[in-house]
Amino acid sequence: MQRAIAGVQRQVADLQALRRLLADHRQLAVEVRQLEGYPDVLAAEVRRVDRELRRAAAWSQMTELPLGRLGETAKGLRLGALQQHGYATVAQILVATTWQLQSVPGVGDTTASQVLAAARQVQAAAESSVRLHFDLITRDAAQTSMLGQLRRYDLAMRTMDESEAMRAWLVSTAAPLAARIEPIAGPWHQRLFLSRAQKDVGQRAAADMTRHLTDPGVVHFRRTLGAALQEIQRHRNADEVWHDYEENAAHLLGILGEIVEGSGSDAGRGHLPQEIAERVKAFTLDQSFLTASLRGYQAFGAKYALVQERSILGDEMGLGKTIEALAALCHLRAGGQHRALVVCPASVVTNWRMEIRRHTKLDSSVLHGADRDRSHRSWLERGGVAITTFDGLRRFAPEDLRAAVDEGGRGGRLGMLVVDEAHYVKNPKALRSRAVASWAGAADRVLFLTGTPMENRVDEFRSLIHHLQPEIAQRVTATAALAGPVAFQQAVAPAYLRRNQLDVLNELPEMIPSLDWVDPTPQDLHAYGSAVSEQAFQTMRRAAYLSIPDGGPRDATEAGWSAKTGRLLDIIGEANEEGLKVVVFSYFRDVLDRVTRAAALVLPDAVHGPLTGSTPPAERQRLIDALSAHPGGAVLTAQIEAGGVGLNMQAASVVVICEP
Repeated sequence: MQRAIAGVQRQVADLQALRRLLADHRQLAVEVRQLEGYPDVLAAEVRRVDRELRRAAAWSQMTELPLGRLGETAKGLRLGALQQHGYATVAQILVATTWQLQSVPGVGDTTASQVLAAARQVQAAAESSVRLHFDLITRDAAQTSMLGQLRRYDLAMRTMDESEAMRAWLVSTAAPLAARIEPIAGPWHQRLFLSRAQKDVGQRAAADMTRHLTDPGVVHFRRTLGAALQEIQRHRNADEVWHDYEENAAHLLGILGEIVEGSGSDAGRGHLPQEIAERVKAFTLDQSFLTASLRGYQAFGAKYALVQERSILGDEMGLGKTIEALAALCHLRAGGQHRALVVCPASVVTNWRMEIRRHTKLDSSVLHGADRDRSHRSWLERGGVAITTFDGLRRFAPEDLRAAVDEGGRGGRLGMLVVDEAHYVKNPKALRSRAVASWAGAADRVLFLTGTPMENRVDEFRSLIHHLQPEIAQRVTATAALAGPVAFQQAVAPAYLRRNQLDVLNELPEMIPSLDWVDPTPQDLHAYGSAVSEQAFQTMRRAAYLSIPDGGPRDATEAGWSAKTGRLLDIIGEANEEGLKVVVFSYFRDVLDRVTRAAALVLPDAVHGPLTGSTPPAERQRLIDALSAHPGGAVLTAQIEAGGVGLNMQAASVVVICEP
């Protein structure tokens, strides 16, 4: 009897254990479904608030838009009688009924209908074209709500990306196991008719499920998932939401652009032929190693680089070529490719290192400076992204990587070679070009970055393409370029993608901030050390420019004594290639004198200023007019107190502030 009771108790205990196991699995499945449902729900809410904000902004425009402007939308629209009757703005028409308009002497049924239709058409156009401005001062409630939803959406999407493998396991492995366990954990009258084979199948499935659910990887996933769901659901007050926006405006606006605008325009796809565009669009980009959020056109650019394998990304200055390249590197790392190499000018090595740290989970090694050889050995052993200069690249050979990788058993090729400022290798006979060509041959993928419009430099473009796709280079002719930029881009589409700001205007914020980092030169360190020893704070702020003699550099060598000045000249040069105008601001007169002379080394006939507090009003306006009227790239240097207040400098697309 006691044995019988003990047997029953064991059966009950086993049954309870099975049901707990199934409940455990169901709870995990519920949490995963909850996570997977968030992006669509949150995106829908963002779109709803976006429509609400656009409607409000458009209505504000309608209240100020004179009724007479409706005459521009349709010929013969009779507005005189309505204006005489007191209708002054388009908004007043929109709130009126057809009957109210018809009651105005001289306004018939046709006129009333036409005027109302025109007003609604203008309102709809305003709603679709308005650009949202997030106001940190007023902190509008609807904007606060939208920013909070954007952060929640970002968390949900990031968790989705990071848990993709585990979510797939839940469907492919855990769910079938649960289905086999269900019969042996059901009511007694169902279990009564199970065969021994069915019971054995259920017991084996239960053992497998137990092993899976107690696996450290699954335990970590469940813990991470639970924490992520709590964070997604957590209420955020206005202070937290707006502080987040201050810190991550570009990131959040990128998410907003992706949700609301997407990346579907021909221009946003660089006018690629449909076949290539569809192939790129269908590609799935793994962003699990990326900590930044991509705008739609940026995701498309990263996917283009991966799909086309050996190509040039030629987006206009400021659109984010660096983040697109990093997204491609992150995808390759997620797929098991452990090594990549970035080659760039010395002035942007530090910036690449900081961007990798800021926007990715990738390891990086700088093969430049005193620790070059040690960093090289570390990269060979551990992998990650190596960053070196064009001259530094010549010190290393692809054979070093192949040998080291072969010893580690990972295969002997480079996942991707990224060449920034690729016009540095336009001369095929130069040593740096030969070094790049050698490494390009050892890489599975090669991505050249350049903001220079290539349709204006056919010979240079042909030389660059020859590194990547020689068969395309043979097709590039001056005739193709004469057909215009769109025709040129379509002709070289397999190897070249370029978008300018107008192409992706709807996805861009009003301002794209960029924090550039440079390593100080020995002269910079000396100037800064002297300022510190004198306890002169204002001198410390501008020490990186005081490493240049009074009056400014006489040549490129002297300009190179200041790392900041060297980087400034790079920016001015790149902007000039794009035909963009630059305003350089500083708080200090002596800094302005130096950067004005330095800028003249790059653009000898296109530097205006300096504009300072002592510049007479008429001369100030003359300098600004000269900047606007100058054909192509140009520079204006100005003191912040003088040029930053009360003057309209809309001609400038790039603004540089010299000091922190």
